[in-house]
Amino acid sequence: MRRRNKIDLRLNDAELAQLNHDVEKSGWSREKYLRALIANRPIRERPPMDLVSVLKQLQQINNNMNQIAVKANSLNFVDTAAYWENVDRLEELKGKLLEVMYG
Repeated sequence: MRRRNKIDLRLNDAELAQLNHDVEKSGWSREKYLRALIANRPIRERPPMDLVSVLKQLQQINNNMNQIAVKANSLNFVDTAAYWENVDRLEELKGKLLEVMYG
């Protein structure tokens, strides 16, 4: 296990407020945030929860479409009702994703 050294860092109120604000936006711990700064790694804002929800739903639809494709391949038959239901869900989610991205 790597041993980490402890350092003291003195900040004024404005600097501390800015650091806390930036750490909160990243969703990381303060230590992880500062290590990323030191390593010159890119720090991105945490995505909004709406986006996370939409991405989970897209993953579920992807799984459904894959199951339909596997079944269609093995049976040489496509369940068109299930297929179009998932297409409709994809269209709905596309609208939600655009709304989250562009407001």
